[in-house]
Amino acid sequence: MSRLVRMRINQKLEYGDWWSKMAVKKLGIVVYGACKKRDGFWEAWLDKAKELVRMIGYAPTHAGIMGTSLSDNLRTLRRSEGKMRQVIADGEPVQSLSVYVMPGDFRTESDNLCWLHLADNNWYLNKQFEKYAYCEMNLDKCSREIIETVKTVLMEFIEMEQCEIFTMEKSWVPYNYVFKGMGEDISRYPTLEILWRMDKRSLACR
Repeated sequence: MSRLVRMRINQKLEYGDWWSKMAVKKLGIVVYGACKKRDGFWEAWLDKAKELVRMIGYAPTHAGIMGTSLSDNLRTLRRSEGKMRQVIADGEPVQSLSVYVMPGDFRTESDNLCWLHLADNNWYLNKQFEKYAYCEMNLDKCSREIIETVKTVLMEFIEMEQCEIFTMEKSWVPYNYVFKGMGEDISRYPTLEILWRMDKRSLACR
C-alpha cells in the first residue's frame, strides 16, 4: 500500500469521511430588506426560528446573538436562551440573532444541519442590503410545503426587496454568497443553482 493511500485512509478515519460531508447540497432561502421592527420583534424571531427548525424535522441545539453584551456566534441554546431574552428585554441593540442545529461532531458553524438567521445591521460591510432573513438546510430535508412555509415566515420579519431560493454545495459556503448581498458575481459559485427569485418591483407589477 502506497504512502498516499495510507494517508487518505488515516484522514477518513480521523475526520469521519470529510469528503462526503463537504459534498452535501444545501438549500438557502433569503429575503433582503429592512426589518419590520415592532414590540417583541427579536423575541418573536427567536420563537419562530425554533418553530421552523422543529417543522423541518430537527431540535434546535445552538444560538448566536450579535450587538449585545452577550455577543457570541455560537452557544448552546439550553444555556443561552434565557440570557439572550434578558439582554433583549433590557433594550440592548441586537444586530443579528441565529438559531442552529449542530451535529455532535461539528467543527465550525458551516457544519450546521439547519440554520435560521436574521440580520438587522452588518455595519462593517458597505453593501446596499445589510438587513435580511436567511434559512439554510440540507437539501434532503426539503419539500415544497417546507420551503413555502419558511419563505412566508421570513417575509413576516422583513420588508421584502428581494427574495431568492437557491441550492449550493456546502463546500462553497452558501452563506458567503448570501452575506455579500444582491448583485454578487454568481460565476464565483460554480455549484450555485438559483431556483426562484423575486424582487419588490416584479411583485408590484402583478
